[in-house]
Amino acid sequence: MSTSRGSRSHLALGGAFVMASIALTLAVRRDGPLYGEVGTTQWMRDNTPSVVDRFADLIDPALTDIAAPLVFVVIVSVVWWRWGRYPAVLLGMAGACTGLTRVGDLVHRPRPTTTVGWSDYSFGNGGYPSGHAVFVVLVLGTVAVLARHHSTPRASKWIVGSMQLLIGLTLWSRVSRLEHWPLDVVGGGLMAAVGLVGIIWIHPRFATLALNRPRLGRLLGLP
Repeated sequence: MSTSRGSRSHLALGGAFVMASIALTLAVRRDGPLYGEVGTTQWMRDNTPSVVDRFADLIDPALTDIAAPLVFVVIVSVVWWRWGRYPAVLLGMAGACTGLTRVGDLVHRPRPTTTVGWSDYSFGNGGYPSGHAVFVVLVLGTVAVLARHHSTPRASKWIVGSMQLLIGLTLWSRVSRLEHWPLDVVGGGLMAAVGLVGIIWIHPRFATLALNRPRLGRLLGLP
């Protein structure tokens, strides 16, 4: 009964994120920022602590198109080393979903100018959705989910808190550094949340399926 209730709640939550993603994507197709985006962006730029900017200086190079796959391999390797093959496989699934970062031109939406203005759109420089938002929410969010299942309670609290902090700082800095409009980041987060809910749903069910199939169980490193 609890499993069935959990399935329905995950389905409802995932569906809500899908619908919100579609609605937001349609809304931002207009020419120009949506109401409140300019003011929000200006406020975040002007009121962001310098420590957040320094954090962004460190994290941004690690999440470029070239570096992000290498960072992901390192994260998967650490997860495999600490928690085993099955969590690493699930994280690999999450990483595959970050292909959403390749749809940066899903909407012809330019990035903010240095004066927080709207500019002409140029192909390949689209801002919606934010690829950084997709990556950190989906990959780091999956690490937090796995920590709850595969780590000790004390370590889990530390890991989950660290992942939440990294996600929050990254999302904030994408706007405060004028790399994206706020809704670019929200859109990327919503799309990534769909994949994250899917990983949460798959985690126990795929393990149960594998345990009933010895070859698959051995392949995934399950007892």
